[in-house]
Amino acid sequence: MSGHEYREIHRRSFLQQTGLAAGGLLLGAGLGQAAAAASGELPRRVLGKTGVSVTTMTLGTAPCGFAKPHSTQRVADCVNAAIDLGINAIDTAPAYDIAEEGVGLALGKRRKEVFLSTKVLADSVDKAEKILANSLKLLKTDYIDLVYFHQVGDRDVEVAQKPEGVFTWLVKQKKAGKIRFVGISGHNRPGKFARFLESGECDVLLTVVNFVDRHTYKFEESVLPIAVKHQVGVVAMKVFGGAKNGQYPDPASGPHLDTEHLELAVRYALGVPGVNTLNLGCASVEQVKQDVAMVARYQPLSQDELAKALALGKELAPKWGTHFGPLARAAAPRPGLC
Repeated sequence: MSGHEYREIHRRSFLQQTGLAAGGLLLGAGLGQAAAAASGELPRRVLGKTGVSVTTMTLGTAPCGFAKPHSTQRVADCVNAAIDLGINAIDTAPAYDIAEEGVGLALGKRRKEVFLSTKVLADSVDKAEKILANSLKLLKTDYIDLVYFHQVGDRDVEVAQKPEGVFTWLVKQKKAGKIRFVGISGHNRPGKFARFLESGECDVLLTVVNFVDRHTYKFEESVLPIAVKHQVGVVAMKVFGGAKNGQYPDPASGPHLDTEHLELAVRYALGVPGVNTLNLGCASVEQVKQDVAMVARYQPLSQDELAKALALGKELAPKWGTHFGPLARAAAPRPGLC
């Protein structure tokens, strides 16, 4: 699928979702979204070829995992609040300080209520094995639904896909039944994603989707079309641009995007073709409630609203710059990114 074809799908998607196509009739999906918004429930979408139905919000645990002072109970409270509010997808990672331990504290008998994902950030199988074993221990589970090969932009793609590479090893873990699905995640160097997606072995993509960074990193233009072509599930992250100045340990730092634009960001990301769920990181139970409410209220953007969002994004993009790392050239890995 070319970038032009994808943009045309994007345009038609907004037309259809807002009832401006097909003689002005709302599609069934649009009616379902409207009903969900009216009832306050979170709608669900199928996560690509995994066939799993996930809520349109996934709880991201980086902010509560990094937040100082550290508290596994705070992480557990966020997880329990999310599940109580209807969320059925929880995302975590070893890199998020105490997040995995907190998630493990929360789940217990609730493990089967959620689609659980974590990540492996490693360049050798030996390290990957240790990381995954420790994740299983901290999460207090004997299986993980989805494991991402983390920070693809900072990895050596060719090495990772060799017979002894980490991505190949993860695929083997899936075939052995130790994990259900394999994904890739990343924030930068979009050119590195295609080979994984084209391999047919990638089930889910976790990447940056917001109306500002689309002008810089262009994942919507260069990467998501490939994911759509291969029916790879798409989880949108950094919907609000991440924590301001990367200050995840400070719960009061706020998102990169101004508060007045947060709901616009949610509506934009959920309207991008291929996106199945938004990974929204929360530092507190109150933030979980606020984010769930925004996602539950989701209404597709009209063409005019989309145009305004993209114009605002184009204005902000130079100010944000390459805040997630380089577009192409090599650089040292940055383990703090989620």
